[in-house]
Amino acid sequence: MSGPGVTETTSGGGRSGGAGGSIRSEQWLFDHPPEIFATDSHGSFVLPLERGGKGLIDTSAYDEMRALVSIWHPSEKHSIDLDRAYVELRLALDPEDPHWVKVAEVEPVVPPSNPGESFDGWIVLPVLGAQAQLRLCGTGFEPRSRLQVRASLYLVG
Repeated sequence: MSGPGVTETTSGGGRSGGAGGSIRSEQWLFDHPPEIFATDSHGSFVLPLERGGKGLIDTSAYDEMRALVSIWHPSEKHSIDLDRAYVELRLALDPEDPHWVKVAEVEPVVPPSNPGESFDGWIVLPVLGAQAQLRLCGTGFEPRSRLQVRASLYLVG
């Protein structure tokens, strides 16, 4: 699959097909909203991960997904309480009847110099189906606050 926000590469060697085989990879840079709003008094949000307005990803050629997430307040006056903030990645495998399953908690990677400036995290998961839709669900952020979100997915097969 190619297009804006997608990078595909193939390299020789590796686990797929022995010494003469190749490893295929693809990077998805998801659309980022200008801002999202926490929808309740607990500071929760749900953000579908889409590219070009489409959320269905063909994962049939891959073995592994690597997700990278960054969340921050657009105002420098706010910080994120990393002891309270919680983000999880949910997955739906059937586009006709999406049932969202929590597949991972995204743990924040805290830089020693600026704790709480942003929620940055990553997770590595096996591919669980031939196609998938993803969404981020978060809670524990400031109630009714604006957040900036960037997310990408790297598929390896």
